[in-house]
Amino acid sequence: MKTIRNIVIFIFILIVANVAEYTVSGLKLGIVNRLSNFLFSSCPFNGHCVIEKDGGVQEGQYVDGKKHGQWVERFADGGVQEGLYVDGKRHGRWVVRLADGDVHVGPMVDGKRHGNWVVRHANGDVAEGPMVDDKRHGDWVFRLADGGVQEGPFVDGKKHGRWVLRFANGDVQEGPFVNGEMHGDWVLRSANGDVEEGPFVSDKKHGDWVLRSANGGVAEGPFVDGKEHGHWVVRFANGRVDHVTYRNGEIVKVE
Repeated sequence: MKTIRNIVIFIFILIVANVAEYTVSGLKLGIVNRLSNFLFSSCPFNGHCVIEKDGGVQEGQYVDGKKHGQWVERFADGGVQEGLYVDGKRHGRWVVRLADGDVHVGPMVDGKRHGNWVVRHANGDVAEGPMVDDKRHGDWVFRLADGGVQEGPFVDGKKHGRWVLRFANGDVQEGPFVNGEMHGDWVLRSANGDVEEGPFVSDKKHGDWVLRSANGGVAEGPFVDGKEHGHWVVRFANGRVDHVTYRNGEIVKVE
């Protein structure tokens, strides 16, 4: 009997020493974790399982010690997630209802959001576009509850590339984002006919701008960190021309 016991202990040590792969999210479940689930949890190695944890309840099937098939996960804050597991990983269509009323719907691949997702916010806003490895990546459309629409690409989770922003009041803004910030040459068209053209740097107007008003007037000059700064030329529709000096957005001289 002593020999048998020693052999069992030896085998167990080998398993612990050589098989340690596992994550809580279910990306990989090693033999040790699967045996632990079987020996120390209320879930069967194969069959229906109900897990009560942190005030929430998870319910679904285990196959070979791993989540597999349809699962419903209810959280203490009122949020609910429903979808498929395959071999211990979220894989397939999921519906995620958050406690604040937002609803996210789309596919999971190997435990990550991957594919086209739709996000419906409690306030009525709707966002739709592709996810790649849990990050927004590709062309997205945001339809706002007030009637505004924003369209453009994400790269690695950040707005990057040319966007068009249409506001409910009729204003339209077009230009590039770089790493999530307005950066580069933009055109801002107001519903009243005014047009502004010039560069943004890190979300602020910076550089030479031209402002054309609907009544025919034109103003030209530099912005620095989002404020008029330096020499501006203002041409009015009636032919009058003013030379204006700005400092940090304040007029210091008019000629």
